Amino acid sequence: MLRGNLPDNNAMLAKPSGVGSARAIPCGAKCFRHGDIPEAPAVPSNPASDSSRKAEEACRGGKRIVVIGGTGRIGSSTAAALLKYLPSCSLVVASRSAASFEAVKKRRPELGQIPFEEVDIDDMPRLESLLKGSALVIHAAGPFQRKEGARVLEAAIATGTPYMDVCDDTKFSQRMKTYHEKAKAAGVPAITTAGIYPGVSNIMAAHMVSCARKECDKAGRYMGQLNGKESSSTHATSTSSSRPEDWDSRVAAEPLRCLYSYYTAGSGGAGPTILETSFLLAGEGVEAYLDGEKVDALPVSKPRVVDFGKGCGKRRVYLYNLPEVHSTFKYMRVPTVSARFGTAPEFWNWAMVAVARLAPKGMLQDRSKIKAFGKLSDPWVRLIDPIIGEQVGMRVDVDLSDGTTACGLFVHKRLSDSVGICIAAFAQAVLAGETQPGVWFPEEPEAVQDRPALLKLASRGCTQFQINRPPWAIETDPKQLGMGFYW
Repeated sequence: MLRGNLPDNNAMLAKPSGVGSARAIPCGAKCFRHGDIPEAPAVPSNPASDSSRKAEEACRGGKRIVVIGGTGRIGSSTAAALLKYLPSCSLVVASRSAASFEAVKKRRPELGQIPFEEVDIDDMPRLESLLKGSALVIHAAGPFQRKEGARVLEAAIATGTPYMDVCDDTKFSQRMKTYHEKAKAAGVPAITTAGIYPGVSNIMAAHMVSCARKECDKAGRYMGQLNGKESSSTHATSTSSSRPEDWDSRVAAEPLRCLYSYYTAGSGGAGPTILETSFLLAGEGVEAYLDGEKVDALPVSKPRVVDFGKGCGKRRVYLYNLPEVHSTFKYMRVPTVSARFGTAPEFWNWAMVAVARLAPKGMLQDRSKIKAFGKLSDPWVRLIDPIIGEQVGMRVDVDLSDGTTACGLFVHKRLSDSVGICIAAFAQAVLAGETQPGVWFPEEPEAVQDRPALLKLASRGCTQFQINRPPWAIETDPKQLGMGFYW
């Protein structure tokens, strides 16, 4: 792949191309004039019951869900969500320290009766003993940046345990993918980067891309599952001879550009881990894709203002090196991809720019130094967090070859709750048997068969969730041009 300099913002950005109806866009409906779009649900209204039943059946016979890193902010949020939405499944919280679990019980009293297991993820015999006979292991022991090895996945393969992680690091996720054939041979389903972003954001993009390519029926279900065939993210759209009656027959469009934009107020209630992750990412050069070529950029650079809709508003976001960029390019075959993140108040963004430009590179590459820096910074962040809140917003824009743009928007008041809900949605899909053996990124069809159902589950509690909409329909202040057209 050729490498070059990342061009200025406009070359990487989608010019708002759509005008459209306020209703959800069904798969394939890309005429954005008011009144042209027929009513059709973008996601099913009640997908949870069958999936929940199958997930709970997978936990019968004493099988349990093991959350490694379950005493951290993300792991404990995951355990709380699983306890709420899959109450008949047995849970085990695992971590290096029993003292950390005592702290979690004070923060989340609902986890007080959950069994705890002490484990070091570098201790392979202990890991295998812990996972043996389990229904699922969730690896939430971050941060994943600069982390070597794949012990949890190796133990999962050795014990035949379904696996998922909440990794947000490009190199770590690609290392997990190298275990694909081993997991497939062992009959172990596994998903890497199965969090909120990356994770649910990938599913949002994949759903819109598949709708544009006519890989879905009119309800948004991926056709591979309806045809009863093993789907593959490298296969083209099914042939007409295999299309069922509810196939959306309108002309397909190809994705040209995918822009991921994320916003979290303050630390999002995620504690020092999100600070450590941000500092580590500030030391990584950004890899993005432009017209099929890999391009490089400085971390925390090339800001742009993104509209996250009413209640969240317009926020400045910056380029970061995130794993969904590479996986979207490779597995969704989108030629231009980038990912940006921003926080509030704005001076935290300025501080991250300063860290990325001024901090010694050796420090930003050293996990122990970054951990200490994160702990040093945490009290100052916590001072602001109660004022700014912990709102989270995700926006995914997919520019299409027919000249239109499909958008998805996800906004929740509390990242500390939403991240657990999103991970629990992936867990439910894996337990329900929707994931094929092998290691998959979320957007691969073999990872999650029913994407609309997962999005429905993941968006529980959202103040806004919209998918496959024209840009104007999700923004704070759409401009009406007249005669039913919007910009």
